[in-house]
Amino acid sequence: MPILPEIQNEYGRLDTVVVGLAMRMGGVPKLEECYDARSFEAVKLGVFPEEKDCMLQLKGLIEILESNGVKVLRPSLIHSLNQVFARDIAFVIEDQYIIPNVIADRSEERGAMAEIEATIPSGNIIMMPTGCYAEGGDVIVDNDYVLVGVSDDHTFENYKTARTNYRGMDYLADEFPAKEFKGFELHKDDHDPLKGSLHLDCAFQPIGGGALIAPHLFKNESDVQWLVERYGTSNVYRCTPEEAYFLATNVFSFSPKDVIVSAKCAAMQGWLKERGLNVHSVVYDEIVKMGGLLRCTTMPLKRV
Repeated sequence: MPILPEIQNEYGRLDTVVVGLAMRMGGVPKLEECYDARSFEAVKLGVFPEEKDCMLQLKGLIEILESNGVKVLRPSLIHSLNQVFARDIAFVIEDQYIIPNVIADRSEERGAMAEIEATIPSGNIIMMPTGCYAEGGDVIVDNDYVLVGVSDDHTFENYKTARTNYRGMDYLADEFPAKEFKGFELHKDDHDPLKGSLHLDCAFQPIGGGALIAPHLFKNESDVQWLVERYGTSNVYRCTPEEAYFLATNVFSFSPKDVIVSAKCAAMQGWLKERGLNVHSVVYDEIVKMGGLLRCTTMPLKRV
């Protein structure tokens, strides 16, 4: 059956999603092989997660999704490769499945999507041109807007944690002229996860009727103010630095009223429940040690 992609926002009723794999990840990387700050920290402290624990935590996510009628697809297995974070190697805007250019450390992951991509009509696939970089964690679709975590040339060339450049955002803006694109520059740090954000979804995410923001991760206070004004002060949850360390903004919604949240984020769960959302809690404390959380491990293909 062909898959016709369709994504207009981050919280519409989810029909089909790709969830990453934690099998045969290749063991603990060397410190110099780490390409995000949280993995660097985990290796340095000797707490890098084991495959069996990551597989169990992904299973908990999948069980929630499937029990709520969501079709879950998986990438093809590539041995000795970390394939947990499916979000970044492809993403959907409107009815277009976008194949981006990603950093060299992650380029091998692209091949695992071939079987899924073969089910998508070629007219619904965009391949970004050379020099235009983006990762799905930096691209947040919210109806009329596409919000993008972006780095200037100096930052992009000097930090492994800078994944999306202005050329990438500008190319996408040209491809989707009906959308309003807005870029957000974030603090970057390759070694200290408290000092920077890997992707925009580690610092901000819209949910049904509001948004989650970690203000201290944005370079420009004016960007934080823009987000607060867009979603409304009373509709915004401001994460503390400690909550941001556990990637509190990186939740995953499968309907406007249903959101999956890390069990670690108790205060935020309470706020979400007060707003009338159904909060589905999962233990994801091993996954987070590799620099991503719930949104990072999921790549929605279709919301209805």
